[in-house]
Amino acid sequence: MKKRFGQNFLNNDLIASKIVEFGNIKRQNVIEIGSGNLALTKIIKYHKPKKFISVEIDNSLKKNYSEIDLQNIIFDDALKFDELKYFNNENFTIISNLPFNISSKLLTKWIFIQNNYGCINEMILMFQKELADRIIAKFNTKKYGRLTILCKGFFNIENCLTVTKDNFFPKPKVDATVLRFKRLKKNKIDKNDLKKLEKITSFFFNKRRKKNKKKFEKILSEDKLNNFEKYFQLRAENLNEEIYFKLSKIIKLKNF
Repeated sequence: MKKRFGQNFLNNDLIASKIVEFGNIKRQNVIEIGSGNLALTKIIKYHKPKKFISVEIDNSLKKNYSEIDLQNIIFDDALKFDELKYFNNENFTIISNLPFNISSKLLTKWIFIQNNYGCINEMILMFQKELADRIIAKFNTKKYGRLTILCKGFFNIENCLTVTKDNFFPKPKVDATVLRFKRLKKNKIDKNDLKKLEKITSFFFNKRRKKNKKKFEKILSEDKLNNFEKYFQLRAENLNEEIYFKLSKIIKLKNF
């Protein structure tokens, strides 16, 4: 176990079972990030997915695994792993107690995969509670932000379970939350607009306490400004995700 990998192993089998059962994985392709102590791995295998792989970055854990375990484990960096290639471009489900230090990066990676290929059936993911709260935040709240908006463009998100810090080893400083991401029948943004949405949300939320007037003036032409005038005296957190989706359709990347 190496601290730099953000590893906090789940040591409660009952909770591990609940996490896996939130998904519908029988005869589905499944990927897990972080084999760890096999808490989720062994339960996923019990449910007999069509094809299953667990991606683990820490080679030092190999000595803890049996030959049977190793049949389903690839030692690789999850941020670089090619899920589509592994599953031969078939759809897949993701289940993971995410490494806390890269969880937002992984989530962003999968959002772009969903945008480009629409191949993720659902994701059952455990985050630090603070990050999970941001992902499911409502607009007009302090925790609402760019990651909230990006996720809602592609998934309905359900808060499934709080897992207290006592259920991990080593014991983290905070509790965790399990979220279920169910794919939308139709994405809320066009395929070519995700990079624009990412830039718009970064632009608005990097100075979230500033009112919106100058932000709109910077990115919109004069003929489009009138449509957003009622939002000028608000702040980034006061605009619901639909407004950001609309902006992603009408601006050009060169505006930034």
